[in-house]
Amino acid sequence: MKTLVGIDDIASYVPKLYLEAEELAKARGIDPNKIVKGIGIEQLSIPDVYEDAATMAAMATLRLMEKNDLQPKDIDFIHVATESSPDAAKPISCYVLGMLEQRYGGGSFAHIGAPETKFACVGATYAMIDRLAYLASGWNQRKYAIVVGTDIAKYDINSSGEPTQGAAAVALLLGKNPRLMVYEPAFTSFGTVDDRDFFRPIEHTTAVYDGHYSIGCYLRNMRIAADAYKKKMFNSQGLKTLQSSLNDQIDLISFHCPFPKMVEYAFASFLIHDWRGLPKWNKLLDSTGPEPDRAGMSDIEFYISKKYSAFRKNFTKTKEFLHEYEEKVVNSLSALKLIGNSYTASVWLGVINQFEKQRDDLEGKRFGIGSYGSGSSAIICSFIVQPGYKEVVTNLNLMGALSQRHRISIEHYERLHNRKLELHESILPPKNEFTLDHIGKDRNNIGYRYYKFIE
Repeated sequence: MKTLVGIDDIASYVPKLYLEAEELAKARGIDPNKIVKGIGIEQLSIPDVYEDAATMAAMATLRLMEKNDLQPKDIDFIHVATESSPDAAKPISCYVLGMLEQRYGGGSFAHIGAPETKFACVGATYAMIDRLAYLASGWNQRKYAIVVGTDIAKYDINSSGEPTQGAAAVALLLGKNPRLMVYEPAFTSFGTVDDRDFFRPIEHTTAVYDGHYSIGCYLRNMRIAADAYKKKMFNSQGLKTLQSSLNDQIDLISFHCPFPKMVEYAFASFLIHDWRGLPKWNKLLDSTGPEPDRAGMSDIEFYISKKYSAFRKNFTKTKEFLHEYEEKVVNSLSALKLIGNSYTASVWLGVINQFEKQRDDLEGKRFGIGSYGSGSSAIICSFIVQPGYKEVVTNLNLMGALSQRHRISIEHYERLHNRKLELHESILPPKNEFTLDHIGKDRNNIGYRYYKFIE
């Protein structure tokens, strides 16, 4: 009998501070509409001085364990994905283990596996696939594995990336016969190319990126992965022909979201490729005008060309696109507009948001994931929503947590960004959370990070 594995529950952690995008725009002499409407970000999630990717991961994991009444003995792995690691050798997962043992007892997690995965924003999806495969193999000794995506998206002040900053962590509880969603491994597909669209050299605290070029990489890799997914579905007889619409087989979608407008670009490009050649296509072209000729252009040159961008913009105004976007995608973006980019956590925050916002019965629906990481790789995979999902959804509480945050000024934001505050000079006093207590300065512990739970 086939072993069903998937996501049993999800927990999130978002810092308690945020900056209004409008205030950032005014401070930079930018029209606020270019951020709020142009890229779709309304607020930026900002970590306090005592927070880092490790504390956020530990908080998301603690919340996941507490709400499911789990003990260390129930867990096989805590597998963390991040591109915000403070250490080039020691994985964040071991720091998380140490923090959790402050709550569950010294040595209580000594039995677990604790790897870290890095592949920019797609890392948590790769980690999830690894752990689900381990569970499906029957190698697991305990009931669950936990995968965490945790990141702080940080860019130079006055850079084009600054308005997309954000921070969050998401913890996925993985197991057999899950309550939330069952994974469909047969369809999982990849699109991977060696690219320079976004990277962070070891000596840098902020990323080096080419935003325009990265958009092209995202769209190209998603198309490669979508074509592979479609072929696998056809081979399994899930599609009648390779010319059938893949979109018709997917009920909900969450894309990686560097900024919400990028999700619109991604879904529009997916539908353009999916619908091209269908009976409806010629009617659509009556509204959009002809699709641009791509002769002599590479994939990326075409996707970032002015002609294709204009065509895609016209496409997003059609009633056919708007109907699909409203039905399948838009509910994944409410929280992301209030957080900004969170790299590995982003696509999974969208999943949480879909479940919190949807009012229709989702049992049996196919939930598609479009995960992307610069450098570059896309993963398209899917799940089937399970009968027990409603029990899980009532305790997700992402939107509730966002409503309780503290607004900070541009002055506080810049002091935090530029590391002008000491660890004891937090904007809000920590309470019931893990904190970065101090960093080693001696010869044998220089740079080592020490964490503490504050009651």
